[in-house]
Amino acid sequence: MNIKDLKYFHSLVQNKNFSIVAEKFKVSQPTISMAIHRLEEDFDTVLFTRDQGRHLLSVTLSGQQLDEHVQAILNHLTVAQNSINNINTNKFILGLPPIMTKYFFPKIAKHLTENNLLRDIVPVEKGSAELEKMLLEGSLDMSLMGSIQNEQHRSLSYQHLGDDHFTAIVGTQSEFFERNKIWFSELKKEKIITFDSNFVHSEAIKSFSRMSNFRPNIVYQSNDAQVIQEMVAQNVGVGFIAKSAIIDRPDVQVLPFYDEQQPLFHMNLVQRKDRILSSKQRLIADLIYKNATLI
Repeated sequence: MNIKDLKYFHSLVQNKNFSIVAEKFKVSQPTISMAIHRLEEDFDTVLFTRDQGRHLLSVTLSGQQLDEHVQAILNHLTVAQNSINNINTNKFILGLPPIMTKYFFPKIAKHLTENNLLRDIVPVEKGSAELEKMLLEGSLDMSLMGSIQNEQHRSLSYQHLGDDHFTAIVGTQSEFFERNKIWFSELKKEKIITFDSNFVHSEAIKSFSRMSNFRPNIVYQSNDAQVIQEMVAQNVGVGFIAKSAIIDRPDVQVLPFYDEQQPLFHMNLVQRKDRILSSKQRLIADLIYKNATLI
């Protein structure tokens, strides 16, 4: 059994067409057919059936079961390749979500510089949802990451760094500008501006919405906290944003929520449990663990 056979098989399950798979991998259709035949011999089963009248390819129950395992195998191989690539570069790939970076990275960078290691950091700045995917794929060595749950995936280890609250922010023309706090349900008729789906805010606002029994009117999503605040200052709508992402300004009022049992913005330092680091990468990881504390 070889890896190419598994890749051909999985693609055939997805496409159910030999010519499409052959074109995708730049091989002949007989090459795909022979790969499937080898797998059927190895597992002593039929993986596909063909309706001769309509020329339709169907995946058998055995084929469906095998594909579940093949997907896991191919995923593990991708993780292994990405991890080895990182080791070979002798660099440390660090995920940095924008909201948490201003809290943690300056202090981390100070200690890395003192140990002449800052040049070995390759920063990847994305939202926490995207960074989690990259961790699971093995593309990152470690990442700062926000979530509304402290620990989410069994393949990852989490070091809890602190918690933050989600807030509403309003401009000077808002009826809420003179308020100190607000109920989430009071935003029912408001236009909401928040972060896009790559940020934990999308999950937080869903949680608030379920508790308040209404779907908020989200009119704009961004990946930039300053853009959100500027739009709020221009009275385009009400912002939904973690407190740590806010820059103080007189034309924007920050309103914590009254709601009980509201989701929190949990801040974590995360890496794969099975990650094996080089000596230099381990030194960098230890410095990050030691110094990733709230400023």
